[in-house]
Amino acid sequence: MKLNVLKALGLAALITTGGSALADEVWNSNVGRIVYADEIGPTAVFAYGPAEDPGVVYILGLAKVYENRGTYDGYWAKKKAKVECTTERPGIFGEMTRYWGRYEIKFLDKSFPSRWEAQWSYCDGDVEKVKIEATPAVGEAAVPAPEKK
Repeated sequence: MKLNVLKALGLAALITTGGSALADEVWNSNVGRIVYADEIGPTAVFAYGPAEDPGVVYILGLAKVYENRGTYDGYWAKKKAKVECTTERPGIFGEMTRYWGRYEIKFLDKSFPSRWEAQWSYCDGDVEKVKIEATPAVGEAAVPAPEKK
């Protein structure tokens, strides 16, 4: 129990400060800063969003894979979103939520640090038109990636 509380506090600190991430992986994206925050067995956990509206992405099979990454499936989850699903999934800090969707991430570079892009949906719906595009944030001077026009 104590370890789960410490992990939750650490995840909250990463989300709010954008501090050091697992394997130093932090990305700037067209939806804000994204941090590789934790690993749960074979699943990588990304954190994103402001402290008042945090979100997580669970990516199966990505944990402990740092070179020659490919495409991975997972899901995102938040406490609130534009669409409410009919089913629940574990979200931030493991709390169940009806605000989630599918997530497919594709790494574009073979070595660390890598750019990536992701397709996502609300619930089990169709993929949204806007892809998430992320570039590594290297150093404290990293700035968000410019929006595509």
